[in-house]
Amino acid sequence: MISLPPVYLAPMAEFTAPPMRVMCERYGAQRTYTEMVNAEGICRNSEKTLFLLETFPEEKHVWAHLYGPDPERLAEAAQRVEALGRFEGIDINAGCPVPRITAQGAGSALLHDLPRLEKILSAVKKAVQLPVSVKTRLGPHPQLETWQETLSRAEDAGIDAITFHARFTSQGHAGTVHLDKLKSIVESTTLPVYGNGSIIDDTSAKTMAETGVKALLIARAALENPMIFNFQNTDFNPHALAEEHLALELRYRALAQRFSRLTAEEATVLTFRRHIFRYFKGLPGANTMRGNLMHLHSCEDIRTAIKNVGVF
Repeated sequence: MISLPPVYLAPMAEFTAPPMRVMCERYGAQRTYTEMVNAEGICRNSEKTLFLLETFPEEKHVWAHLYGPDPERLAEAAQRVEALGRFEGIDINAGCPVPRITAQGAGSALLHDLPRLEKILSAVKKAVQLPVSVKTRLGPHPQLETWQETLSRAEDAGIDAITFHARFTSQGHAGTVHLDKLKSIVESTTLPVYGNGSIIDDTSAKTMAETGVKALLIARAALENPMIFNFQNTDFNPHALAEEHLALELRYRALAQRFSRLTAEEATVLTFRRHIFRYFKGLPGANTMRGNLMHLHSCEDIRTAIKNVGVF
């Protein structure tokens, strides 16, 4: 039986803020990543951008996940992140398919400009003492695989690890996870390769681990169950988890009061609407809860909804 490598929480825009990261670390994630943080915003001292780099004191193994098209600005941003003393490493995004990111020449757009990607990775690596990694994809689409050149340029840049979401940009977050190609990647480099893509349970984790990757990254499945990182844990209690997460979210939003027009509770409610229904997927009343999200206006409303779902 194959033993699992370390299991990490993958970076997810609008989701992997401190509350989610703490939840996952409490339940077995051996590393977490911030959501995508704009390097230009860091360099300009944007308060809202810098807020994305907030951490809770109990976080132990968090990496900053940065994006941008400019090598010099990413290097400067990485230095500023390192100076905060909060992070174990710097991760560069070269795989996000969202148009507002690719329109800037960042994310998966870098797979169309691999010399630029190499310049970014080299510049960041030279700028900081922290380990540096990159998260990317197999290529823009099945007719344009770029993983071999991406890997070669990452090696030349001297970075410390590379994560492949084992899909093409054109697939988004759906469709076949190409484990055969991930295995080929692992076999063609001495650089530590991490794997990402549709790990939803113990079986899918073991299947990806068979490719030889050095770590597994879990994304969307963790939104439904932060306990997934400990695959042997059978004590899943969505009501308790949702309450625990809500308390962390309220604590996090209190930190934003210096620049937010919303109260901590108002901001918490708006944010938590994205989370709450995921905990109760498949339970009686979950669809009704999802349909009523816009009617939740206070933390007490959320707590009431949590208590009522699945109780018939």
